Amino acid sequence: MSTKILSQSQVLFALKEIEKEVVRVLGKQQDNVITIRDIDTFRDYISSCISTGIIAIDTETNNSLDPLTCKLMGLCLYAPGLKQAYIPINHRNPETKIRLNQQLSEKDIKDELQRVLDSNIKIVMHNGKFDYEVLKCTCDICVEPHWDTMVATRLLNENEGYGLKEQYISKIDKTQEKYNIEKLFKNIQYADVKPEIFALYSATDSFMTYKLFEYQLPLIKGEKKLYRLFTEIEMPLVVIVAEMELCGALVDLSYCQKLKEKYETKL
Repeated sequence: MSTKILSQSQVLFALKEIEKEVVRVLGKQQDNVITIRDIDTFRDYISSCISTGIIAIDTETNNSLDPLTCKLMGLCLYAPGLKQAYIPINHRNPETKIRLNQQLSEKDIKDELQRVLDSNIKIVMHNGKFDYEVLKCTCDICVEPHWDTMVATRLLNENEGYGLKEQYISKIDKTQEKYNIEKLFKNIQYADVKPEIFALYSATDSFMTYKLFEYQLPLIKGEKKLYRLFTEIEMPLVVIVAEMELCGALVDLSYCQKLKEKYETKL
């Protein structure tokens, strides 16, 4: 994701306007969102998630879609009965570009997510392949989803859009105004946005993921063949494909060049 280069004054002005727009679009979620900036609160929240037996997880990166080179901006969590949580990791002061205090670290994320894995509770993600790759590359932990709402969406209706917001508005809350991260934070590095403001967008993603999971669960379980396809083939493939992407493939560039010249000549 690319951003237009703005001057310092333009960045500060844009951040003020962004804050107004985010509150306007997602303000109804304010009372349901928390920003966790200390380890004790984070541990308590994870313990509460474990007690529910299920957790929705989403990652936010520094304007990057490349898991191999991105930084983890923050972690988004939700479990039924709890508030939507955002855990900032690498936000910074927009003027000095110095990392903000009172944030958690990648090691904190690894340690607490390990507790989630050890508890063997169900993990729900939307586009779990990407989140798996991000967490492995930034926090050195492999978090395998139990349910991927994007994969389930494609199985239920391959002709529908599979974006999280699109699905949530279509299936769960038609009153929610359409929005996306590129529009809300146009030309701004996510690291420069206040964690509490960014939380309204990001933590809501984990909530939407869980709500979409609730909607999908009876539909997929109700079709025996579809449920088997989803649980025995599609979900195991999420991690397999993620590991394939992270491993990559060796390409002989000199041989490719010879092939290029050969077939250009033939053409």
